[in-house]
Amino acid sequence: MSPIILRANPSAEDDPWIFTARLPPPKRPGMGMHVSFTPEAIKLDWTLFPSNRILHSDDPSKFILASFDSLRFPDKPPSTNREYKLRLFKAGFHLNGVEYRFYGHSNSQLVRGSYSEF
Repeated sequence: MSPIILRANPSAEDDPWIFTARLPPPKRPGMGMHVSFTPEAIKLDWTLFPSNRILHSDDPSKFILASFDSLRFPDKPPSTNREYKLRLFKAGFHLNGVEYRFYGHSNSQLVRGSYSEF
């Protein structure tokens, strides 16, 4: 399945993050929704969720894995990326009428600066 583009060419000033999209059912157990933030687009698709105690003990459909590792805003200082994420975490990510709030990240995700769970 090709990712669904929720927003093309996101800007550093984006707000709010409210989207509607139809995803086909996941192809196998253990998959969950994945939102990737890049300079070209905010995209939604399925990914195999990492194995951790939070996702094992709860319903994976309640979570979205967010990837920011490719997010850069050209001609903006690096602090712009941090400010963008902080605004998103405070505002929440809304998909199909459901609000997803920042839940956390693992230590390895923090070191890589790449993923967060909503």
